[in-house]
Formats: sequence, structure tokens, C-alpha cells
Amino acid sequence: MTEHLIHLTVPHNFLFIFRIMKFALPVLIGILMIIPAIHAEPDMNTSTIPSGDSVIILDIKAPQEKKVFLNLPEPPRVTVIGYVRNMESLQSVIVSSNEGSTDCGNTSFISCTIPVTKGLNQITITAMDSVGRRVSTTRNFSIEYGVPDLPPRITISGKITTPDGRPVAGATVRTEFPRPYDTKTVTVQSDADGTYRINNAHGFRQKISVEKNGYTNITKEMTFTQNVNTADFILEPTTKSASGLTIVMCFVAIFGVILIFSRKQQTHLV
Repeated sequence: MTEHLIHLTVPHNFLFIFRIMKFALPVLIGILMIIPAIHAEPDMNTSTIPSGDSVIILDIKAPQEKKVFLNLPEPPRVTVIGYVRNMESLQSVIVSSNEGSTDCGNTSFISCTIPVTKGLNQITITAMDSVGRRVSTTRNFSIEYGVPDLPPRITISGKITTPDGRPVAGATVRTEFPRPYDTKTVTVQSDADGTYRINNAHGFRQKISVEKNGYTNITKEMTFTQNVNTADFILEPTTKSASGLTIVMCFVAIFGVILIFSRKQQTHLV
């Protein structure tokens, strides 16, 4: 009896392609993992938690930041109200201003008055416990007398488009009128045709910002002279490579390299 041995052979080209794929596949997987990170936008709203061993918490209820006090009895004084939370016994709570300092005692409830002046003021509240740890916070406010200085109200309208004239819907338009002790703000959104209208904006001198995801934001300082005004804005689209197109290009590039090497190998075999 004659035995016939059957030899199974794999085409050389197939082995060559398999070796190429063995090295190319990890590279492709790495690219696919990197692409989402490239296109991810940073979280602008992430809070930073300060480190340290302080366990004192100051919770000031009044005065509020940038508050305006009108026609206080002279000499003016402002009441500070709040709470102190602390694991250790409290030694002192001191409130200070440019006009002097006040000792608010050593209880968890803060209630005391501090001398201030007409115009802008800043006070500092400092709490210290029995082991020497301390924490401070500040409040800024204004003392005004007479009739408050109210800015005139104006109207601003216009249209938001792309450079080629297409309307931009849903863009946020915000006006800011800064004053020494506060900022008057009005916010609207553009309609489907790109138009917007802001009624009762405060003052002729405005800081206007226009924002929309996918577009480059605009911020301009503008001074108007009329009660009814027009201001158009052009938003530039941000250029971002499409992730799907990037993946396709990666596949095309890798298989193109494989095809070139395969053709060269066939040429050498011939």
C-alpha cells in the first residue's frame, strides 16, 4: 500500500499580509482610542477644591457681594451676619474695613456692625480657632446717597450669520454694562433666521458677546449714541476634523501600505 502525504501550503502573499496586519492592527486600535480624546472639549466648569488642613467654614449671609446700600444713616455702618462651622472651639471672629475693626465674639453665629464709607467698600471677615487655624473671606459693596445713578435703557437688534451669509440660530447674545459696584446684564438668543433683539439694555457703553457651540465666540466693546441701535455679527465655524472621516482615512492608509508591500513581494517572487 502506498501512502500519499498531502502537504497543505499557505500562499506566501497571505503570510506576508498576515504579518503586516499583526503589527498594523494594534496601531489602528491605538489611533481609534486617541481620536475621541483629541476631539473632546475641556470641561470649563470643573471646580478646584483647595487643599489644606483647615476645618473652619465661614458662611456669610450679609452683606451680599456687590450689594448697593442707599441712604444709610451717617456715619454709615453695615451689619455682618453669618455662621462659623468648626470642629475646634472658636477663639475669635474679627471684621475689618478701612474705617476700623470689630470683634464679633467667639460664637458660631456672627452678628455685628462695621463702620464703612461712602462709595466702594471692602470688608474682611476672619475667624480663628483655639489651635491657631484661621480662615478669611471678603465682601465688596457700595454705599450711595441721594437718587441712584440709573443708566438709560436702549434697544439693540441685528442678525448673526456665517461668513457666507447663512443665519446662525440659537446663538447667545449677552450685553454687559459695568458699573463700579455691579454689572447690568441682558441675555437673549437668536431666532431661526439669525435675528435677535435686546430690549432695555443698560447704558450706551456695552460689552457684547456672541456665543454658540461649533463657532468662534465674539466679544466686542461698543459705544452707542441712540436709543435704538443695530449691530450685526459674523460667527466663524470652528474647524474640526470629522472623527468618522479620520477613521476611514486610517483604514485606507493602512491597507494602502499593505497593498504596496504585497505588490513588491509578488514582484520579488516573479
